[in-house]
Amino acid sequence: MKVGLVAAILVVGLVLRLESAHRQPYKPINDAGSYLTLASYIARTGDYSLKRTPGSGAGGTKGPSAYFAPGFPYYLGLVDLIDGHAVRRGPAIQPARDSQVVLGMFTVALVGLVALELFGDTAGLIALLLAAVYPVFTELAGVIAAENLLTPLVLGALYAALRARRARGTASRYAWVAGAGVLTGLATLTHMNGIVILVGLIPAVWMARPRFKPRSLAAPALLVGLTALTILPWTIRNAVVMHSFIPVSDETGITLVGTYNVASAASTQLPYKWRIFYGIPGEGPLIRQSSHLTEPELSAKLQSQALHYIGQHPFSLVAVAYHNTRRLFELEGTFAWKASAAAVSLTTAIARTGVISFYLLCLLAIAGLATKRGRSAPWWVWIIPVLLALSVVLVNVETPRFREPVDPFLILLAAAGLSTAVDWLIGRLNRAPVGREAGNPVPARPAELVEMRERLA
Repeated sequence: MKVGLVAAILVVGLVLRLESAHRQPYKPINDAGSYLTLASYIARTGDYSLKRTPGSGAGGTKGPSAYFAPGFPYYLGLVDLIDGHAVRRGPAIQPARDSQVVLGMFTVALVGLVALELFGDTAGLIALLLAAVYPVFTELAGVIAAENLLTPLVLGALYAALRARRARGTASRYAWVAGAGVLTGLATLTHMNGIVILVGLIPAVWMARPRFKPRSLAAPALLVGLTALTILPWTIRNAVVMHSFIPVSDETGITLVGTYNVASAASTQLPYKWRIFYGIPGEGPLIRQSSHLTEPELSAKLQSQALHYIGQHPFSLVAVAYHNTRRLFELEGTFAWKASAAAVSLTTAIARTGVISFYLLCLLAIAGLATKRGRSAPWWVWIIPVLLALSVVLVNVETPRFREPVDPFLILLAAAGLSTAVDWLIGRLNRAPVGREAGNPVPARPAELVEMRERLA
């Protein structure tokens, strides 16, 4: 019965995502266009473009590039190879969107599995259903975004850590820890902020030990070591190609200065909203100079500018965190979420549905947090979404995509609350009186049965 129910829920989730990916109007702009371009290079050559001409790097710099973390472009490059469309536009777009449906289904399944580990069967089924029909997840299934890959990688690493805690043998436990390390490394290669989940996973695997044996640093060392080893090939590539130590990406300067500048601070509609550096007044001289700079050189200059601004305006960190937190929770006003939706080619109508569903999910999550079951999860589980949120609110927030890795944790809390309510209701029904009032015969007691037999005899 449960297997059939799980299958039915997964089918519903798949249908909703396919409908979104095939009917929702979409144009790959901004990051999505760049991802497709990089994917086409990868499908043809195995790497990003290695051109060293002006404009081939980020921000008009001389290439080659390490601006975008490689995980998602390589994933799209694999899709291109499988589909046979190693081009940026046209036939490559729909296969890329279909691949987001696959990622979305992994997210749905993993949300259910994590809820099963944390809260039991009923919560697992409810979490699976919520993730399958959650409008934010279904609308993102039609959008080409790195967060679609980051989210299942984060959940996969968390699930592996949870399984390590209840593994029976040492070999099995370390196998799950190793899986968590590799998935954490892949999450970091997809988005640099993926590395923050280590803070939650380290105590998870450290405490996952056989009974009556002292805690060992072997499991955390294995977790961190395999995370680093997974990232290492790309770091070596960057050292060879970029002639710089770049563990994952050299985006720091462009990212920071886009938020911490006078123009962003002065915006009345969206205070401290991120903008690309060549849209900031006063950057003309650096823009003209950028064609003679490499990406690391430009990043260093822009990072210096951003840090100088923060040094001159130390409370800007508080202001950025405040406004981005409001945007994260869709509390900055209609203009904010409409602008974020437009940045990933979501229509206003679709985005509005997502915003309303997010509000409802937050209410369910608050209710779940108030239950004993919701509070029973290990403390380190909740460190992961908090750090993922902090990693964006201090720089840039565009909903729903930058919030996508956080929303599954709200679903987990909602499932904990709803499963508590379901169990209470089932308990009440089981304790309901059964007798003449309900129209059913009253079961006879053993003494009455004996008396009836004697009369019949």
